[in-house]
Amino acid sequence: MPNPDETMPASSEQVDETVKIETIETVKAAEEIQAEPEPADDKPRRRIGRLVALGLLAVIILAALGGLGGYFTAIQDREHQAESIVSTEIADQFLLGLIELERGQYEVAVQRFEYILKIDPGNTAAAEKLTETILKMNEADLLPTTAPTLTPSPTPDSRNQAELFAQALSFRDQQNWDALLDTLDTLRIQDPSYNAVQLDGLYYLAYRNRGLLRIRNEGNLEGGIFDLNRAELFGPLDIDARSYREWSTKYITGVSFWGIDWNEVINYFGPLAISAPYLADSNFFTAQDRLATAQVEVNYEILTRARARFAGAKWCDAYDLFNQAASYIQLTQDDLDKFQTAKDRCLGVPPTEAPTEGAPPETTETPEP
Repeated sequence: MPNPDETMPASSEQVDETVKIETIETVKAAEEIQAEPEPADDKPRRRIGRLVALGLLAVIILAALGGLGGYFTAIQDREHQAESIVSTEIADQFLLGLIELERGQYEVAVQRFEYILKIDPGNTAAAEKLTETILKMNEADLLPTTAPTLTPSPTPDSRNQAELFAQALSFRDQQNWDALLDTLDTLRIQDPSYNAVQLDGLYYLAYRNRGLLRIRNEGNLEGGIFDLNRAELFGPLDIDARSYREWSTKYITGVSFWGIDWNEVINYFGPLAISAPYLADSNFFTAQDRLATAQVEVNYEILTRARARFAGAKWCDAYDLFNQAASYIQLTQDDLDKFQTAKDRCLGVPPTEAPTEGAPPETTETPEP
């Protein structure tokens, strides 16, 4: 028997409900499709790209910061190095100024203390020593000096020219160059044309020989140079006269650096000690003696700097300076100890420990035969 529900037609309300249900299910399916996550293989790629970009950005930032840090570090290193050089130079100049102040070389000491104050205006020690040096220099200037004696001018000679000329020849034979020059001046004043050629020859002979006599025997280097220059007005100088004039000029120039720049003194007197070792000034201080003195003074300055470097724990600098000073001067035992310590520290040799008192000496056992 047929089911009445299957054979009966559906009502309109039932049909509407069915359509609504299908529509709702369709909308839900569409929303689920839209909300469906992206494929799984796209996520790692995007994450990797972001990580790479962030890594590159971090590398760029770190490189920039490192460059800036290195730049500022280099600037600070250069500033520290410059400050170290300036402080070392100030210490050296101050020590040299003290040495020159003790020796009475006030003008040189003033220059050194003024130089320090130009570099370091707040250096009170240099300012005090500058004041002390100026006061001592003023005291030295106030000491009484002897008045110079006036030399009377020679009276004119009224003898006739022939007699004067004969007298001039006699002075030439006697090698009395001062008297010969006085006689020639008298003849030339009376009559400039009288035996002009002979008188020029006598002038040359007198000035040339007196110039060499002043340089060799008297140490009157300035006077000798003057005479040789005058002789050259009457004729060319021979090689002997030219050599002595050149040596005397170098001697005088070298003395101008005395007590101011010992290295320049050595530069001038080093060659002179070879070519003219016994050339001397009016104090009979030979070129050889001046070279030896300058070398000692230079090495005392080097020794002073070596001690300062040692006190500042600059071992290699101290070692080099002690080594230079030891070439010309004898070091004290204290300086020799510092010399050895600076050498060991510079070369990296560990310090040796002194044995403790009462400790028995180490013995090495010898193997039995």
